[in-house]
Amino acid sequence: MDRRDFLVGTGLLAVTPTSASASQGVDWGAVRREFRLDPSLTNLGLFYLASNPREVRDAIERFKRRLDANSHDLMPEQADEVAAALGQYIGGAAGDIAFVPNTTIGLSIVYGGLKLRADQELLLNDQDHSWHRQSAELAAQRVGAKVRIGTLYENSSTATEDEIATRLRNSITPQTRAVGITWVQSSTGLKMPVRACAQVVADANKGRKQEDRCLLIVDGVHGLAAVDDDAARLGADVFVAGTHKWLFGPRGTGIAWVNPQVSDQIVPLLPSLSNRSQTALLGPGGFHPFEHYYAVKAAVEFHQRLGRNRVAARITELATRFKDGLASIPGAVIHTPREPRMSAGLVCFDIAGQSGPQLVERLSQKRIQITTAAYRIPYARIGTAVINTQAEIDKTLKEIRALT
Repeated sequence: MDRRDFLVGTGLLAVTPTSASASQGVDWGAVRREFRLDPSLTNLGLFYLASNPREVRDAIERFKRRLDANSHDLMPEQADEVAAALGQYIGGAAGDIAFVPNTTIGLSIVYGGLKLRADQELLLNDQDHSWHRQSAELAAQRVGAKVRIGTLYENSSTATEDEIATRLRNSITPQTRAVGITWVQSSTGLKMPVRACAQVVADANKGRKQEDRCLLIVDGVHGLAAVDDDAARLGADVFVAGTHKWLFGPRGTGIAWVNPQVSDQIVPLLPSLSNRSQTALLGPGGFHPFEHYYAVKAAVEFHQRLGRNRVAARITELATRFKDGLASIPGAVIHTPREPRMSAGLVCFDIAGQSGPQLVERLSQKRIQITTAAYRIPYARIGTAVINTQAEIDKTLKEIRALT
């Protein structure tokens, strides 16, 4: 059964496309019905801890029953299949993937295991998540190294690839052991030009010894399954992401992908459950909710059947609709680039006279769920998952307009 046959059989593929966009051909209403959503709530914060589609819920239940029947049946072959599915999805090899519970733990394992000396530094920017920063700081403190925080653009809404690349180039020093960036920033919604940053890092590495090589470490949690690109082919050395956000994977699951050229530069911090590869050894061992880990494959297959290009196009379509609507509201300031090439599914904004938390509270009274960015300036923020609708976008814009 090919992808089209599967989609037709499940009712997810529209026989007669009604949209001229790249997301045409999918019955997004049918996709939405695969999820157990609160019908009374307009939820534009689904990226926080994703709802699972029926296919993933069924896989979790199936593996749970097997483990309940015989808890010794840990099914290592299932872990191999998950690694293979994730590798195919991100454009990498299964052996270059370690299973981690979430992005925070994955980043902590990577920074903590990085061969780092006291005379070296870790370079982050001021829009990385605080837990990304703490992961780097804890690792640096253990060896007496430094963490330096830079600024890669002046204004998030107008930032360009050239500006970011130039600022990064001017920030890297011979002591910089790693550069940490975020693919899609949860603070601003800006999609970082990872390839351009990777080229800057590659240029900085010319003539360096392996132990002095600067690694590019990417927090990819809001890009994985929201952006139509292969995470393992962006030019990064390390890519870390939870699968329980835009991929709609089981809660408590994530991956750390490591470029095999630098896998010898990151050593395990914890005993591992898997010895299938050097990178797999980075994954923490012990007992886990195995039925969740095994069901990640179902989440990957769900997205593949929809088509990553269609998913990304739908996310962009809804985000653009929201940004265009906001632009017509007096007092609205959009902090996310209007240009789709520099943004994805997150939109951060301000409304004059309303703080981010105030806006969250007032919209919640209308049964609309948005969030704030947990940063120095808590911008109001929405996420446009494929299971959101144009009607939900329009309703939210109407209520924001009423508040002004």
